[in-house]
Amino acid sequence: MTDPLPPTRPFEFAEPTESFTLAPPTRKGKRVALAITLSVGLPLLAAGGVAGYLAIASALADARPPALSAAQSDSIEAELAEHADLLAQLDDQRDAYTTAVSQWDQSLSWAEEAHGPADQPAVAVANPGGDALPGGDPYGRAFLDSIGATDVVVVFDAGPDNCGYYGNAGGGDSGYVYAGGCFRADHANTLYMAWDSGAEDIVWPIFVHEAMHWYQAEHYVQDTYLADFAGIDASTYNERWEADASCRAVYVYGMSISDYEGSSSPCTIDGWYEGFIADYLTSLGANLVEPDPATYELAEPSRP
Repeated sequence: MTDPLPPTRPFEFAEPTESFTLAPPTRKGKRVALAITLSVGLPLLAAGGVAGYLAIASALADARPPALSAAQSDSIEAELAEHADLLAQLDDQRDAYTTAVSQWDQSLSWAEEAHGPADQPAVAVANPGGDALPGGDPYGRAFLDSIGATDVVVVFDAGPDNCGYYGNAGGGDSGYVYAGGCFRADHANTLYMAWDSGAEDIVWPIFVHEAMHWYQAEHYVQDTYLADFAGIDASTYNERWEADASCRAVYVYGMSISDYEGSSSPCTIDGWYEGFIADYLTSLGANLVEPDPATYELAEPSRP
């Protein structure tokens, strides 16, 4: 389960909106100004400089373009009026390209920031299930290393930062046993896990699902920022985002699809493939390709 992002960054969410549970029954430019000063010590050279200036001024005065006749002015105005629509389109395309470049650069900067170092949070509430994962990889280290998540650690926390755990410590119905996990963009190197005693069988599938959220953030977070620029709210694709994580766990890492059927994030994407989530965002109207000036041309360039 992910904890969605603030409106300006769609991969971060202000409030956790879903849980993963299972229950049995700008870089700035610089301008450099160069000043060249000529000092002349001899009157003769100074006089020569004045004469040279007067000659240049006279030549410039003679080079002024002649005034346009009324017929010429009318002709120019008519030409501009005839092509007013084209000129407006040129302005629109220029503005569109400038905006697209700005958004691309900003989204790339945000993505680089999201992938930067992140502090490991302190545990707020001890995990009822203990401080190690069931099975042969108690801290998920071998699996995380195998997917490139070498800086990611598992934090066993049943507190509010674990947006996927609704167990007894998290306010769940005491008639059930729960397991839940969470990946948060504000703690990008952390996977939260917690579970109740008796839910050990479903802990590993949830852990792999959360690791897949890390993978999404690593490879597709810029796409979510570009979707935000396109006016696509995260709530529009959150269900697909969750399904993409579970389907990746199933089709790439061998988890059983039934492991997620009773969860809040089932694998519901028929024919899932790598890149599905990017294509889905594109289908919603996001432009995920770096702007190419050629695509903003109104016509093929021509030469006389």
